[in-house]
Amino acid sequence: MSAGAASDLLGTAREALLGELLPALPAEHRYTARMIANAMAIVARELALGNDAHSREVACLRGLAADVASPAEPEAAELPALRRTVAAAIRAGRFDDAARAAAITGTLLDVAADRVAISNPKALRE
Repeated sequence: MSAGAASDLLGTAREALLGELLPALPAEHRYTARMIANAMAIVARELALGNDAHSREVACLRGLAADVASPAEPEAAELPALRRTVAAAIRAGRFDDAARAAAITGTLLDVAADRVAISNPKALRE
């Protein structure tokens, strides 16, 4: 199943949950149903946006890591390793000069915006 088809299926299920099932639930179960619907919406956005966000983060962090890594550090290939490498470089002060500070700030803002677009896109509009 493609990500688009899976996202559509989640959307249909979410609509049924909110439109048909939620009104029929006792009040004490409605909060839980809304949380399930919210989780379904997050998963649908992850399916729609997640691969692009992941690819952008990898590309940005790979460039930053290559710029500040010491020769003794192995090149990180996977996102968790890239995150660790860049975090270690931040702690070591390798982004303290103005140009690198601007680069890491821009990257972190972009990564945060991608994550918020998946988890809570309304926050980006407020």
